[in-house]
Amino acid sequence: MAPGMRRAFPLLVALALIGADGVAAQSIDTEIAERVAQVQSATDPGMRIDRAAHLAEYIASRGPLVVADVEPPVVDDMAELLEDNADLVRFYAAASLGFLGPSARRAIPALEKALERREGERGIVAGQPKVFTSAVSSEQAICAALTKIDLSRVPSTCQTFR
Repeated sequence: MAPGMRRAFPLLVALALIGADGVAAQSIDTEIAERVAQVQSATDPGMRIDRAAHLAEYIASRGPLVVADVEPPVVDDMAELLEDNADLVRFYAAASLGFLGPSARRAIPALEKALERREGERGIVAGQPKVFTSAVSSEQAICAALTKIDLSRVPSTCQTFR
């Protein structure tokens, strides 16, 4: 390698790494935003539940460092899913926010509002994969999300889920 190239090589590697991180961060935001849009566009509750489950699965499959800096508008769009009429959509939306950890801090008010909506536990919707061993409700996922995002914001009503 020529002497000038030896000095330039570390700089080229550093620039390539910085560029790769920028693309990775952009693609995770884009992928999450597209999945959220798919949930929002489905008119059938079963389809929304299915798509919300895929959103949660996608985020869970990424490492904490990959999802540590999801852009605020993407987090806001995810938080809007907590207003869905289907409890399992709210369950998966809360789980997705919880997987983001502290980067979803801006969604805490939406999580708290969704927690006030208390509904009874639900069984699995017909046609959904049997991933749960018992009935679930969004309350469980909301409490778990608040615990992962900011432990100081977990209300006492969540104590039963710890």
